[in-house]
Amino acid sequence: MALDGIAMFHIASELENKLSGGKINKIYQPETDELIFNVLKNKNKYNLLVSANSSFPRIHLISTTKDNPASPPMFCMLLRKKLMGGIITSVKQLEFDRIIEITVSSRDELMDYTELKLVVEIMGRHSNVILIENNIISDSIKRINKFISSYREVLPGREYILPPMGKKDFRRLRPEELYDEVQKSPNKRIGKVIMDTLQGISKPAMLELCTRNSLDENQLVTEIPKNIFSNIIDQLHDFINNPSFYIYSDKDTGDILDFTTYDSTCLNDRATKKEYSEISSLLEDYYKLKDSSQRIKQRSASINQLIGNKLERDYNKLDNLNQDRVEAENAEKFKVYGDLIFANLYNLSDKTTSVDLYDYYSDKDITIPLDIRLTPAENAKKYYDRYNKQKRALTYIDEQMQKTLEEIYYLESVLDNLEKCTTYDELNEIKEELAETGFLKSAKSRQKKSKTVESKPMVFKSSENFTIYVGKNNKQNDLLTLKSSSKDDLWFHVKDIPGSHVIVKTEGRVIGEKTIEEAAVLAAYYSKAKMSANVPVDYTQVKYVKKPKGSKAGMVIYTDNKTIFVTPDEKVVKAVEYAE
Repeated sequence: MALDGIAMFHIASELENKLSGGKINKIYQPETDELIFNVLKNKNKYNLLVSANSSFPRIHLISTTKDNPASPPMFCMLLRKKLMGGIITSVKQLEFDRIIEITVSSRDELMDYTELKLVVEIMGRHSNVILIENNIISDSIKRINKFISSYREVLPGREYILPPMGKKDFRRLRPEELYDEVQKSPNKRIGKVIMDTLQGISKPAMLELCTRNSLDENQLVTEIPKNIFSNIIDQLHDFINNPSFYIYSDKDTGDILDFTTYDSTCLNDRATKKEYSEISSLLEDYYKLKDSSQRIKQRSASINQLIGNKLERDYNKLDNLNQDRVEAENAEKFKVYGDLIFANLYNLSDKTTSVDLYDYYSDKDITIPLDIRLTPAENAKKYYDRYNKQKRALTYIDEQMQKTLEEIYYLESVLDNLEKCTTYDELNEIKEELAETGFLKSAKSRQKKSKTVESKPMVFKSSENFTIYVGKNNKQNDLLTLKSSSKDDLWFHVKDIPGSHVIVKTEGRVIGEKTIEEAAVLAAYYSKAKMSANVPVDYTQVKYVKKPKGSKAGMVIYTDNKTIFVTPDEKVVKAVEYAE
């Protein structure tokens, strides 16, 4: 469900109730498009999140905050100057649209009281946060010039103009008026007409109205009985007067499907629901994973590109080394050429491009190319030199191929770790690791400024009540395998494929086959073989796992292992997952 007019109505009501009369104590801008306001009211502290993110714009209270950047952006500094110490006098929704206006009474440089408005527009990629004084824009989190929008500019010094609001507020409509409005589009489908006519009605809300009234969204307006519009108005009033806040999850996979501010007849049959008492707590849970995942992808994009470029060079290098190896393995023929030329020096001409000689090694005639600029003896020496060079090169090529293969494996493991990242701490650990290995030199200076908080591995509980740990990056893998595990614990890893280290804590008990299978599924699921079937997973006791001296993070060798073949299954992962 988008943050539509219905959700915004409940958000505005909650913020008005909790924040009106509160003092703005602190202001942060942890992201380029996101603000956090710390508000103090009656000894209660509230953190208000305001985000103009193009994918997940929103406004609601949060229980946890993000790290404050060392250097606040210019917009944050302006808000601190204008709003810090100010009192929130009102929070209201403008009409029934996705716009919230926060009015703040503050003192200016002359210590006179002044009224400012912070307007939060939740409109997808056009979302914005705008500071207004006397209806003039002081600044905004996103500046919009005439080249971006021909309708209105959002720039300092410009008059603030509301976005287009051509739709109707249902709270001011009688059923017969709504009926008359939709009849203006008799040949259009009812679902589209409802969304085009009424303010703040998202597609999920429209589908809910259609379902409750036994309508098909594709029915033409002329096919809809007049009394239905009275039902629609009543149901919309019920949505705002008697809200129910739910997050719906898929019954089979447990994946979050949607959130609603009413009991959804569209989702009840195929999903489980979790109820919340307030919309802010619902939105915090709903967006926590989605927004964090998106921002981590954005922040890791440059690392992905760097590693991708390096991998492409390594793949090309490996191809070239393979070609060089084939040539080096054929070096024996150059020794034969040299032997045959020396054996026949007495009857060879000084100037010729090739010569046909009898090869006593293979008992047949062969043609040997010659450099016309060289004497036969010099050509023979040239072939001997070439033979010796390629024989020496064979050892070098094998060493380089081994190093390149190890680097490819390591870089592919980092890409796999990036896909498993769910927190900034985990991403920072990967950056530090790349800096330590020399792949990301720019990260070294950042390491000195702030110490990365050590992230934690995933924790699962097997059906036989054994604790299973799964590393999400190479640093976690090393910590799990080499420091946190006892010698009798079981270690799992996909065979010859980058993936997580998986540890089953034995705690003096004998591990059953069911736990071994579940741990193997976890190892396969959290690896590059996630989408494959019949994946080989090696497992052995931790005491047989060693880290070679000088090897990169996450790289180990092991012995005394067994192999089990499993198919990654999300249902198994969900069945054993738990938070420690």
